[in-house]
Amino acid sequence: MIGCSGGADSVALVRALQHLRSLPAANPPTGFLTLAHFNHATRGEESERDELFVRALAAQLGLPFVGRRSECVDARDEESLRKMRLRFLKESAEQSGARYVAVAHSSDDNVETVLHHLLRGTGPRGLAGIRPYRSLGEDTVLIRPLLNVSRDRIRTALRSINQPWCEDSSNASRNYRRNWIRHELMPLIQSKYPDANEAIFRAARTQRDWVQTIESMAENWRTQHVHIGDTVVIRCDTQTDATVIITAMQQLWSTQRWPMQSMSHTHWQQLYQYVSDALAGVCVLPGTVRMESIDGCVVLQRDA
Repeated sequence: MIGCSGGADSVALVRALQHLRSLPAANPPTGFLTLAHFNHATRGEESERDELFVRALAAQLGLPFVGRRSECVDARDEESLRKMRLRFLKESAEQSGARYVAVAHSSDDNVETVLHHLLRGTGPRGLAGIRPYRSLGEDTVLIRPLLNVSRDRIRTALRSINQPWCEDSSNASRNYRRNWIRHELMPLIQSKYPDANEAIFRAARTQRDWVQTIESMAENWRTQHVHIGDTVVIRCDTQTDATVIITAMQQLWSTQRWPMQSMSHTHWQQLYQYVSDALAGVCVLPGTVRMESIDGCVVLQRDA
């Protein structure tokens, strides 16, 4: 399944995957391609134009189309819009039996994301940028095949085959922080550092490799120190580095579906202090997660 907005990046992804299926080595092609479009209805006639364009593209290429229309929401609420799109893609993939959902983030998107995270304040995972793939559910994987390709190269490729696309007028609005980064901050940086995009992209890739190493170490640590039953019992550890333990705790929060956004840097450090046996007692973390030190262990339980 391909998430297609009608913009240049997603149209290029559709054409590229369809072309790969047409190559001699892919005959007969395996699997299937479906175009999925989510109409947020936030831009009036322009939103309708985009949906009609994607429907027509699917028909032109002989591909199935699935779409959904949302009630109009605040177009400035980027996070809510993103969550709605992902939920639609996940549900559509599950209904159609798709194993992979492909979306069209470019290398420029990755650079802008790193800067956005940096300015907002983030940990190592945020500085690693956009992941090439991640789980979208128990049986579905979200993939980003164009993450190493620049926005300019994508548009050049579309022009070379006379393939039109839709321009989103909201991309020019400075009301969105990412657009401000794209249209004002990045040109300013590039005026002094012409190779800034490539440098930031390389740094993010190096950071991602480091994050993957730490996450692997954290997973191993959890298998040795964490027992999950009616409560979560963590065996204290005075030797392991704080980064590994905190990453392991963040993984635990994710698997337990405890609220992570409420957990600040101070809370993660406090949790580490308990697990490393530097603090003792009882406290309540955000999301009503009760933490107590008992006989060389830390016991976590979320109140109903």
